[in-house]
Amino acid sequence: MSAHDRARARRFPRAGLRTVVLVLLAYAALGALAGVVWEVVWTPPGQVIEHHQVFYDSYASLRRVFTGTGLFVIVAAVAGAGLGLGVALLSRGRELLALCLVIVGSAIASALMWRVGTLLGPSDPASLAAHATGRATASGPLSVAGKSPFLVWPMASLLALALGYFASPGPSTSPSAADLPPTDRREAGASTPPHG
Repeated sequence: MSAHDRARARRFPRAGLRTVVLVLLAYAALGALAGVVWEVVWTPPGQVIEHHQVFYDSYASLRRVFTGTGLFVIVAAVAGAGLGLGVALLSRGRELLALCLVIVGSAIASALMWRVGTLLGPSDPASLAAHATGRATASGPLSVAGKSPFLVWPMASLLALALGYFASPGPSTSPSAADLPPTDRREAGASTPPHG
C-alpha cells in the first residue's frame, strides 16, 4: 500500500463520518421544516360538537379532510427531491454511502414532518366532545390517511439521487497505468501498438 493510499484511508473515515452527520442532520432539519410548511398551507376543516358528538359544519369542510394527506404528499415530494438532488451533487465518490444515508435520512424526515405538523395542528375534537356541554365549534385535526404517503420522502429522494448521478457522471474509475503494479504496467504497455 502506497503512502498516498494510506493517507487517503486515514482521511476517509473522518470525511465519511462528516458526510453521515451532515446528511442526516439536513434530512432531520428539512423534515421538521416541511412539517411546519405542511401545517401552514393546510386549512383545517370546521367541525361542530353537539351532544358529545363531532359533525362537519359543511361539505367544504368534509372535503378538507383529504387535503391534509394531499398536501403532505406534495410538500414531502418537493423537499425530498430537492435534498436527494443535493446529496447526489455533493457525494461523488461515496455513492453507496449516499444511498444508505438517503434511505435512512428520508425515513427520519418523513416521521419528523408528520410529527411536527400534527403537533402544530389542532387537537382531535373527539377528546373535546367527551367533556363539552352544549354546542361548540372546533377545527379538525391534521392527519395522514394510510401509510403510503410516508413513502413519498424516500421515493422522491431516491429518484432525485439517481437522476443527479445520471445527469452528472463522476470521474472515470478505471485505473491509469501509474496506478497499476509494475507487472501490469508492462502488460498494458505491451498491448498498445507501437507508434510508427
